[in-house]
Amino acid sequence: MQVSFHTAEQLSLAVEQGLRDISVLLYHRLDSVAPYPGFQSHNGIEMYYIESGRGVYLVGDQAYTLQPGTLMIIPPFTLHKVLQTDPETNLCRSVLMCTEQFLEAEWPDHYPFPLTEMTSSCSRIQFGQELHDRISGIYRHLNQELAYRVPSSLSIISCLIKELLLLAHRSMKNGEPQPPEPPSEQLPQEISFLVQYIGNHFQSELQLERLSRLVHMNSSYLSTLFHKHVGIPLNRFITIKRIHYAKSLLRETALSVTDIAFQCGFNHPTYFIKIFKKLEQVSPAAYRKEHLLRS
Repeated sequence: MQVSFHTAEQLSLAVEQGLRDISVLLYHRLDSVAPYPGFQSHNGIEMYYIESGRGVYLVGDQAYTLQPGTLMIIPPFTLHKVLQTDPETNLCRSVLMCTEQFLEAEWPDHYPFPLTEMTSSCSRIQFGQELHDRISGIYRHLNQELAYRVPSSLSIISCLIKELLLLAHRSMKNGEPQPPEPPSEQLPQEISFLVQYIGNHFQSELQLERLSRLVHMNSSYLSTLFHKHVGIPLNRFITIKRIHYAKSLLRETALSVTDIAFQCGFNHPTYFIKIFKKLEQVSPAAYRKEHLLRS
């Protein structure tokens, strides 16, 4: 699968296409953070493992610290973006993606399905050094089997993914208590607050002046700080959240495009359609039709 993209939208589309062709994809030991500013959202479950380095992962409305041994499990159609907070150290990670249908079909009936509990929004598991080496080995073996593509590979891949999920589930439920997550390094508290606040209030009118007052900052300084740490302008972040919610309404409801526009915080349906087409390369109606054809 292609590993270099110019935009987050290109990557999301490539993942969706890849998961239609084969149920499991893996990027093994990536050591550079993509330079494009956008957020990803795709139709696969993502199991994002940190081999070395540190960073911050923005998932939905939350910021999570990444460090060696961190496993993030992210459900389908969830906005996410990685931020490398230490420019002196590469953030090396392995990214496994697979479809829900593959996992459910391969999962044995006599085991509880761990993703039922683990992916309501996302899950962060922090493994100690002993399990860190074991998890790294699972990803290494997955990479080998995906490269072999011999008849027995799919069965081995299935077993490896089951081992990964069961270790994560055991760590969360029956193992040693999870260590407290450290504060998001180099991500200011005001920015973390705004990411969460916007996620909860994007359906309302959000003006820069009001957001600035919430964090007791000058509007110009806030705009600069947000862009520096999140990688995109504040207004674009709000727009991305609104369009992402619109996509879920188009997939999951029969609401009209006009009703969806208003529910997502847009004052004018025509402007909503224009922005949707600009970000998604298709109209809202075409997006809904395309999703229905895939279902």
